[in-house]
Amino acid sequence: MRLDYLELCGFRGFRERQRVDFGPGFTVICGRNGVGKSTLCDAVEFAVTGQIDKYLVDKAARESLDDYVWWRGEGQPEAHFVTVGFRADDGSGFAVTRSRETGADRDAARIEALLCVPGAKPERALQQVCRTSIIRDEWIAALSLDLTETQRFELVRAALGAIEGPDYAAKAREVMSSAEGAHNTAAHAYEEARARLTAALTDLEETRDVALQAGDIAAALSSLDGLTPAGGQDLGSRVAAARQALARRRLSLGEMGGVADEVRAVTALRDTVAGPDFRAGRDAAAVAAAEAEAAVRAARHALEAAEARLHKEQETDALAASLAILVDHGSRVGLHDDRCPLCRAPQGASEFETGLAAARERLAARRSGVPEARAELAAARTRHEAAAEILRETEAAVLRFASAEAELSAREEALSAELVRRSLDGKLAHDAGALDAAVQAERSRLIDLERSILTLEASQAVERVTDLEAHLEALRVEADAAADRLARARAAVTAARTLDRTVRRTNAEIIDERLAVISPLLNELYQRLRPHSEWRTIDYGIRGDVKRFLSLRVGNGLNPQFVFSSGQRRAAGLAFLLSVHLSRPWCTWRTLMLDDPVQHIDDFRALHLVEVLSALQRSGRQIVCAVEDPSLAELLCRRLISEPTSPGRRHDLDLVSGGGASITRSTDIAPAMAGVLGRTRDLSAAG
Repeated sequence: MRLDYLELCGFRGFRERQRVDFGPGFTVICGRNGVGKSTLCDAVEFAVTGQIDKYLVDKAARESLDDYVWWRGEGQPEAHFVTVGFRADDGSGFAVTRSRETGADRDAARIEALLCVPGAKPERALQQVCRTSIIRDEWIAALSLDLTETQRFELVRAALGAIEGPDYAAKAREVMSSAEGAHNTAAHAYEEARARLTAALTDLEETRDVALQAGDIAAALSSLDGLTPAGGQDLGSRVAAARQALARRRLSLGEMGGVADEVRAVTALRDTVAGPDFRAGRDAAAVAAAEAEAAVRAARHALEAAEARLHKEQETDALAASLAILVDHGSRVGLHDDRCPLCRAPQGASEFETGLAAARERLAARRSGVPEARAELAAARTRHEAAAEILRETEAAVLRFASAEAELSAREEALSAELVRRSLDGKLAHDAGALDAAVQAERSRLIDLERSILTLEASQAVERVTDLEAHLEALRVEADAAADRLARARAAVTAARTLDRTVRRTNAEIIDERLAVISPLLNELYQRLRPHSEWRTIDYGIRGDVKRFLSLRVGNGLNPQFVFSSGQRRAAGLAFLLSVHLSRPWCTWRTLMLDDPVQHIDDFRALHLVEVLSALQRSGRQIVCAVEDPSLAELLCRRLISEPTSPGRRHDLDLVSGGGASITRSTDIAPAMAGVLGRTRDLSAAG
């Protein structure tokens, strides 16, 4: 199965619809950085798996990789989809289309069936197909030298695929899981049996203690006759009824204690109210209240008289003021036609002046009584307020005495009603001693009743002891059987765990044998790419029993991850990933895609890589290689042999107006002359 074509629109950096037809033999994709070479690899992976696996972080700043799968630049694409087509050696083919709106038109199981060998594929087969078929610039070191030893082992194991034959590891895990489930069930049953046995032992001991208290049953039955009817009930029912009656009467007895306390409190209040001090205080308060009321009335009369005098004095002052105004007016106006301007009486000038002088003298001699009236009013008001305050105090004292008498009456009435409700003599409200005696008598009756109940329960306990002992023996047998089952379950778990470890060890040995296939490939590719001038071989080592570790060593046991330069690490990483790619027995997709594999690699090792790719292409692999350097693209087109049956193709990419990527030129690589092809095959066979 090989790549046939790739068609995409509105995907990442490609806005317009583009189609890439792959050469059956090889395809070289050339373009500077940022023109979409890696996007073509992304499109193939996205169409097959629905994701792009090259990013270590797929979420940042509240965004995710999913937000950048489809075109986000200027303009609107006509559609958003990716289609990748595959072609088999017999000419048949199939295509997978994945769009933004509808997703994939084929399910993952169908794609796996077309690209993988049934029964041999690993877990997450489609992801493993893309990871081992598309060698990205980001993965060359990250998926080889930079992996931990356990991750490197898992990568190689997944590339080898599932172990042929029965999956004993899964069966061993099922056996161990079943054994552990049976063990947990047995342990739970054993704990329940032990709990029932413990509860039975406790019940037996308590019953034996009760049985030892057995006394006179006849006397106990006689005590119960007053509480429960004797006829029509068995002993157990009567004891249960007596227990209920005992509880009710205990509650009632507790309430009776509160009633007795209330009787004592009412008696104390009654003695206080009936005492001579209370009566004398009450009478004195009444007398003081009457005297205070009379004083308030007298003070009110005096206040009213003072208010009337002040009003009269104010009216007199107003009249005198008016007379003074008239005198001043007559003095200014003077006689008019020998008549007084005020009363129009005929007068002479001397007589008029004498009258004015007499009026002024009389007004000057008059003294105002308003200040004295106001002082008298203030004093009367003060006396009235003082008398009112004394009245309030005396009335409050009278009210306190009346409230105490009212409280006594109310509490006596409530106490009598409570005693009647409890079927007791209401006269006990006046006799606290008699009520205490009644409470004590009830307490004694309840003590006798409880003893009678215990006696009857003890007589029943004697009969129950035998039944409990037999039940206890049955529980012991059940607990012993549960313990035996638990022991057998523990032995089964131990055996299952031993079996699981054995199967894992056996599978590891099988994987070790299959990993031996990679070693020659790894060394061959390592020697051809020549990461180091002196260390011409690379070795791998596997250690661990259940958890496996795969380490790479060069020279005298050195780790290439720490001694190689970045270019040497990439060359060694390429050798490792190419060996993994060539070791997949379960994959029918015979396409190797390389996304700019010569980054940080010098020209010498780049030439060696070209030769390696040429050899892989002649072995039947379809090579798809994306590079930045046009000269390297020309070299690849010359060294990757284009044959009439497996021609090659070159695509050049660039950016167009609007910022989108586009295929600017597509070139079919003409097949080499027959003599050159024959010579090339001869050299390949000789090598």
